[in-house]
Amino acid sequence: MFIVSSLCYESNFGPLFFVELINVKEVYLLYVCIKTNEAMENQSNSTTPMAMSNGLYMGLTLILNSVIFYVMGSPFSQISGYISFAIMIGGIAWSMKTYKENSSEAGVTYGRALGLGTLQSLFASIILSFYSFVLFKLVDKTLIDKLFAFTEEQYLRSGISESQIETMMAMSRKVTTPFTYSLGQILTFTFMGFLFSLILAIFFKKPSTDPFHGVE
Repeated sequence: MFIVSSLCYESNFGPLFFVELINVKEVYLLYVCIKTNEAMENQSNSTTPMAMSNGLYMGLTLILNSVIFYVMGSPFSQISGYISFAIMIGGIAWSMKTYKENSSEAGVTYGRALGLGTLQSLFASIILSFYSFVLFKLVDKTLIDKLFAFTEEQYLRSGISESQIETMMAMSRKVTTPFTYSLGQILTFTFMGFLFSLILAIFFKKPSTDPFHGVE
């Protein structure tokens, strides 16, 4: 199918008319190629693959930290918690830095960097929670009681009365299982990753150098 387009030019001999035939199929194929290229660029800029791969590494590092303190006999050590947060901050910062260096002319927006860190934390927390579930449910079934004892000790140190502690511990024993503990880890680590990403994204955002970025 062709579209007939008339072009008129002025000359010394008067107006000259030309007939230009435009192939609609060629125009459509050109349009498809342009859209396909845009889709490939958007996919290459997607944060999901990097969040998944780096989330895997971060999750395995968190598991290693947990295993070390478990073998040392301090599975609920506060030092282990601080190290876990340091691992998360370092892992998120590394991902943002790598993504920024590999980004195209479109740059890295604050929201994209924030999404990268949060999504990476989600994947890492899922891996960590699976390990925790296996540890509490299959490897060491007494660990849940050790968790209650550790929690009660922390309450006593904070100055809470024994009656209040008994009430809180009774409620905790009803709702805390290996599954709910693992689920709580997903929520906690994802939320902490979101908070860390809120700050880190400020330093790793990158303005666009493409003058046509955002222009349709």
